[in-house]
Amino acid sequence: MASEPHAGRGARVPIARWVLALLAVLLASCQPGAESEIELPAIPNLPLQGVSPDVRTALESARNEAVADPTSADANGAFGMLLHAYEMYSEASACYGRASVLDDRDGRWPYLAGVLQATMGRHDEAVRLYRSALKLGQPPYPAMVRLGESLLVGGQASEAEAAFESAVGEMPGSAAAHFGLGRALEANGHPERALRSLLRASELAPDSGPVRYALAMAYREMDRVADAERHLALAQSGSDAPPSLRDSLLDRVHGLRQDKRWHLQQGLDLDAEGRHEDAIAAYQRAVGLDPNYLQAHVNLVAAFGRLRRYADAETHYRQALGLDSEAVELHINWGTLQATRGAHADAIRSFRRGLAINPNSADMHADIGSALHQTGDAAQATTHLRRALELEPQHRLAHFNLARILIASDRVPEAIEHLLKTREPVDDRTPGFLYGLADAYVRVGDIDQAVAYAREARDLARSMGQTDLAESIAQDVRALEARR
Repeated sequence: MASEPHAGRGARVPIARWVLALLAVLLASCQPGAESEIELPAIPNLPLQGVSPDVRTALESARNEAVADPTSADANGAFGMLLHAYEMYSEASACYGRASVLDDRDGRWPYLAGVLQATMGRHDEAVRLYRSALKLGQPPYPAMVRLGESLLVGGQASEAEAAFESAVGEMPGSAAAHFGLGRALEANGHPERALRSLLRASELAPDSGPVRYALAMAYREMDRVADAERHLALAQSGSDAPPSLRDSLLDRVHGLRQDKRWHLQQGLDLDAEGRHEDAIAAYQRAVGLDPNYLQAHVNLVAAFGRLRRYADAETHYRQALGLDSEAVELHINWGTLQATRGAHADAIRSFRRGLAINPNSADMHADIGSALHQTGDAAQATTHLRRALELEPQHRLAHFNLARILIASDRVPEAIEHLLKTREPVDDRTPGFLYGLADAYVRVGDIDQAVAYAREARDLARSMGQTDLAESIAQDVRALEARR
């Protein structure tokens, strides 16, 4: 690599005088020559220390294409995208800069350069690049969202608000755009408008911890303490990820990375965001790179199970089983899938295989206890649920299912003690747990407590977008209130 000529050095491209100001922004490293020409930066060398042979081959091939055709914007840009995918940011920036000079009408290159600058914390530079990209026709969404984010970081809240409003107009169903707009409105001193935007973001991305935290802060500013505390609890139990930003161009960049662990992590992140189809595609890319990648197969069992694509899940279960029959997570995922489809006997068999490998798994004892309860074996179910609680005293699912068994045995006060332990942390299961607690208080004749917990369950279900459950609880709340 070191012996290759720097084909970009000295290559000159005719350029109009009026473009020079834009180029000065895009390429600090470009040195103007004569008034009608500009010198391109060199095609970068590759920092290949620690790079695997297959990745090295891909990078060298892309560089060779740029060297062979140094005045091709597409070749330089494609090399930059591959460097970007492998997080070689300074080298990628140089390539995007070359591509921007070679084709000053293509908004892709300043946009991707802006993404890199923002990633490296250089938000002023990112703002200039995003604006250049938008002038060149880069689609307003997601460029406007990214522009708003960098403006907000830079303390330009009014301009950020305008950018996010444009993004919302372009993509009304974008949680990321509503989240950004809510934060900008809050920074600009418009708490009520901010609250509306943040609530919309929470409807579109109910599991996003950052959205819930922003809502908590907005409610706190309005002295709505109870609402603030509720959303703060949701923030603590939610994912760490902000709402996902659909970005087809950046997805293309990430899709270039031929690294199975990268694709696995992408799948995990997408699963956490609720984007299960996209997560499956990421796991499948990992398997495509390594057909014997056990963890990817294990994750595909769970992901296909969530979408009720049972035949696809079974294909990966069989492949994973052949790779490692002692993988505990595989048996958990397969057992959970069987329980979801109502095949409780098969679920029990899978959980038993897992317990044989790890008898001290609280999750496994709780899962098998739940499945045994579904088959009517209350005694065995109780044994496993109590064992789960010995191993993990705060195991919420074990408390909840044990409470159900106790209620069926007319031991309701004891059941209530277990149900009270399911209230925290707050997550998407909490409305159902609270609903069960309300029902238990009805059974002991404490209607006031039943109404209080039913209302809490209803409100929480609504805030999480669980509309069917919220409406069902609302009907019971009205019936209970009529009995008071």
